[in-house]
Amino acid sequence: MSAGDVLAVVAATVVTMLVAVLAATLVALARTLRVLRETAVALHDETIPLLAAARDAVCDAAVEVDRVERLVTSAERLSGAVDGASRIAARTLRSPVVKAMAFGTGVSRAAQRLREGETPVPPARRRRRRKAGSFAGAEGNRDGKPAAKPKAS
Repeated sequence: MSAGDVLAVVAATVVTMLVAVLAATLVALARTLRVLRETAVALHDETIPLLAAARDAVCDAAVEVDRVERLVTSAERLSGAVDGASRIAARTLRSPVVKAMAFGTGVSRAAQRLREGETPVPPARRRRRRKAGSFAGAEGNRDGKPAAKPKAS
């Protein structure tokens, strides 16, 4: 055997080993791709029903949101109507109720006085007092000084 034959045998052995490593790598890659394909199919089979359920849930939520919006709108209208009705009722009933309470109080006081033997006395008319400094007639102020005339603009 010559040196060229030895080199040819070594080269053939190295090439055979490289082919074997490459073949083993390709087998491992094929196995990994098969597992990946199975995982993708399983993922597809599980996600399609989940997406359909999510779509149904979103549609149901949209319907409920519309329903709640209608309820809130109705409640706002009802609140406005009740508020207006309560204002009208308060205005309508306030004066008669106050008058009835005053009448009842007056009757009870008169009855109490009659029970005690007092004769009812008509109430004296009260004169309204003017606030201090509000008297400014044609004669002048309280101090007797003539009233100041307003300045013409």
